[in-house]
Amino acid sequence: MSKLHHTKYKENYKNYILDCLDSEDDLIGKNLTRQEKIKYLFDRFYCEYDFAIKRKGKHKAMTDWLSGLAINIPYYHFDIIELAKEMGSIDENSDDALEDRVIENYFSFMANMVLLLEDEIKEVAWW
Repeated sequence: MSKLHHTKYKENYKNYILDCLDSEDDLIGKNLTRQEKIKYLFDRFYCEYDFAIKRKGKHKAMTDWLSGLAINIPYYHFDIIELAKEMGSIDENSDDALEDRVIENYFSFMANMVLLLEDEIKEVAWW
């Protein structure tokens, strides 16, 4: 897959993260809606990392939470690069320097994608 526009690959990542939740022990076989998965994700995050949010801010706390493997997302370097290619955020023939940057920023980037999901449940709550 070649690199996609950021609006497209961000949607790919958000959907991927939500799909990863299906393998969570608490959610196996429950067939939750998108909003229910997002709510589950943030209920867990706030329950487990509220202390860190107050000290570090939400983005840094989310980055730390994800880097501690709170949810089942890739964490090996090879898998991170393969995911980036699959999602369309880098080209198939990316160079080593780009791949190093992707790996270095992976958990921070994934934290951004998760935090974008929270906006979706906030929008639904205002209806």
